[in-house]
Amino acid sequence: MIDDETENRRRELCDRFRESLGKPVSERFFDEDELVDLFDYAGDMADDYLKMEVLMCGARLYPESELLKQRRAIFYTFISDDAAAKFLDDNTQETSPIWEIMRLRSRAPQGRDAENAIRYLLDGVDRLDDEEVIQLVELASSLGVYDWLVANEALLRRKADYLPILLYELGVVSELNHSYENAVRYLEELTESEPFSAYYWFMLAQDYDMLDKREQALSAVDYSLAVDPENKDALQLRARMLMGNEETQPEAEAIIRKLAKKYPDDVDVQRVAAFISFANGNVAASRETMRQCLDRFPGDRAVLSDAVGTGLGDLPSVLDRFYKATDERDEDTWLDWAEDLKDCGLFEEARQVMEAYDRNSPEPMQDRSVYVDTLFILQHFDMLCRIFDEDTDHVLLDGASRYANIVICLISRLKCGQTDKARELLRYIEEHDSPEIACTADALQRITAMALVNDIRGILSKNRKTDWHKFDPFGMWNNPVLGDL
Repeated sequence: MIDDETENRRRELCDRFRESLGKPVSERFFDEDELVDLFDYAGDMADDYLKMEVLMCGARLYPESELLKQRRAIFYTFISDDAAAKFLDDNTQETSPIWEIMRLRSRAPQGRDAENAIRYLLDGVDRLDDEEVIQLVELASSLGVYDWLVANEALLRRKADYLPILLYELGVVSELNHSYENAVRYLEELTESEPFSAYYWFMLAQDYDMLDKREQALSAVDYSLAVDPENKDALQLRARMLMGNEETQPEAEAIIRKLAKKYPDDVDVQRVAAFISFANGNVAASRETMRQCLDRFPGDRAVLSDAVGTGLGDLPSVLDRFYKATDERDEDTWLDWAEDLKDCGLFEEARQVMEAYDRNSPEPMQDRSVYVDTLFILQHFDMLCRIFDEDTDHVLLDGASRYANIVICLISRLKCGQTDKARELLRYIEEHDSPEIACTADALQRITAMALVNDIRGILSKNRKTDWHKFDPFGMWNNPVLGDL
């Protein structure tokens, strides 16, 4: 959105402002334009602390500043709907485009009402400055009228003071709305008018890549690197694209090795380095990189998931350390993680994730259905029998997953030779099964489960000789993917 020279100036200004925060208030001085620039820069970085400090400094130095008052409206709008509404009500006399945009954001009209309101606002102004363009485009996208923005692009071009700002913002919201063709169109024009911005070329490369236009993406990322040869994000993107071609793979690996050495504390770079080692069959190097990542980032679940995928040893202790280091300690997060691992065929790892949660959480796991299902896939029938023995209140057999759990319990009893307990379960089912079903999915689960239950009841009632160890009604354990579990 700004050239590199301006970016450097703003960064230096930000550093000077941060340094001033450690000094007495009377020694802090910045002119009004600097504070406005600092606030907008803090907005780009999503730094609410810096925005607040800038506004407090502005209130002391320039209490009547209209531009800083507008920034207060922006700040309140993004911090709290209630605070924004009160601030806007206290300033009904303010009528500039920024104030009207903030009022629209607070009202949040939808559909045609939003389109008409934005059009009415635009009809009332001759020009829009940079911040007004930024806020207007973000407003339209947040209200769900992105298509209206695109359809009225010509009007926006006539109103915008500085076209590159408009093109950049349209490119950003196009990406947010997954309209990559439009994003490419805006960024192609932007890079023509601002060819020395490495970031614009990088954005264009990403959008080409999203459209599977590899050659154009590589060309754009090369332009980005021509402007800024050491740009980490552009180098990572180039390496990722080169990895897809056997001929260019060595170049990609060289780029990643260089980045990994230069940025030892960058978790994303180190993850990619570990993946490349793993993909090339160098499992030992991949695991070593993952161990180093885990030492640096013990509470990063993405790192741990990668490590699990490489077959990192001593998983229980690693999971225990992760639990202590992370803020993600709610049961749903851990169960979702286990489900993701199951979807990848990592059933043993999914089991260990759930056991680590149960081992470390001060509260026992409430929903054990995912755990029970995982143990069933892994053929841990003894463990399942113990779990059902401990479930004296029949939580598992009467809960949301009752039909799956009934089948799991019944087969586990038979696999472990507990025929009497299997017969006892069949009596319990006969006495407590209810045909009242809430939805079609539940009905299908009940029909499937009860069909199998009745088959087993028939076998047991006739005392037919059955090798329950080979019993596999779902073809689950003879599956070549699961056969070695």
